[in-house]
Amino acid sequence: MMSIIFYASCILLSLYVLLLLSYLVGWLMIKTYRSDGHIESGSFTIIIPARNEEHTIIPCLQSIIQQKGFNGFVEIIVINDHSSDQTENIVKNWISTHHHYHVSLINLSELTVPIKLKKAAITHAINLAKGEHIILTDADCTRNEYWLNAIASYIRTHQKKFIYAPVEFNAKNLFERLQSLEFAGLVGIGGAAIQLKNPNMCSAANLVFKREVFFEVNGYTGNDNLASGDDEFLLHKVFKKYPNDVSFLKCNEAIVYTSPNASIKQLADQRKRWVSKSTSYENRYITAIMVGAYLFNASIVLMLVLQPITGLGLLLIKMAVEGLFLFHILYFTKRTSYIWLLPIAELFHIPYVLFIGLWAQVGTYQWKGRKLY
Repeated sequence: MMSIIFYASCILLSLYVLLLLSYLVGWLMIKTYRSDGHIESGSFTIIIPARNEEHTIIPCLQSIIQQKGFNGFVEIIVINDHSSDQTENIVKNWISTHHHYHVSLINLSELTVPIKLKKAAITHAINLAKGEHIILTDADCTRNEYWLNAIASYIRTHQKKFIYAPVEFNAKNLFERLQSLEFAGLVGIGGAAIQLKNPNMCSAANLVFKREVFFEVNGYTGNDNLASGDDEFLLHKVFKKYPNDVSFLKCNEAIVYTSPNASIKQLADQRKRWVSKSTSYENRYITAIMVGAYLFNASIVLMLVLQPITGLGLLLIKMAVEGLFLFHILYFTKRTSYIWLLPIAELFHIPYVLFIGLWAQVGTYQWKGRKLY
């Protein structure tokens, strides 16, 4: 039995190393994009779903209207998703003092046909949108003043139908920096996988696509009952129809910044929401990778218990290849100092992966005051 576990662990380790090295190659293949400094034009509708975001929605809106280097059409649609705080009133007051901007508020609770799921709410907003391109972002996100210029410039020069742009955490303490380190890896994997023509993940915090393409692929039809996946399922649909028109925008000016989870409970609920859709992917390769990664982490724990020296060796190899990959992502985001947190992150990452992987398949969880399944 011991030898079987050992050989299985070695096989899983080899596959994991090869996978991460392939992602590293994919990441390095993506050329860093820099706009040419031109004043850009275009037609964009920025959709912002908001639920209980009274403390973040104004900075989000302000960072959008303060954009420079863009002289086209910009429309902002805020979707108030049954907020129980002052989000609705705050947005209404803000709109009343910004008449010269194209900003509207949709209160889901006031619609003739009530909408309770996020994907249906976004679809409703896209139906109303006037922009040629849709940008999805979150109500707790901010961006620098040349964000829209970078996106419009990239669209003009590359003519892509679907663009995933980077997302970064604003981290202040150790707990938040550890989350930032992990999330940097997820962003890197998402970008590299798109480059390698085998996309797996992206984030609706910074997603751009042509409005007409959304309807061409029938939007969220087929997965609209799931609480998560308004980003990844759409990515897979568009890629299936237009494999050469999906890309990752590796550009510092295009980064949006958001806040990490404030507590372990919030982190666990968020990760459960993400993992809960793992069995719903049409591309079983993605599910297989997730299962394989889970088994690999489980095998390390087993080896640490049964053969501590061997288990430590597996852990060190895992950490080395992850560090190599993460360093290149952090170099792009200019946060290379975070790489020194990797040994600390490893102590928590394996138990957390094993726990979330099982927990995501059972029971319910809370997300922004709403119970989800």
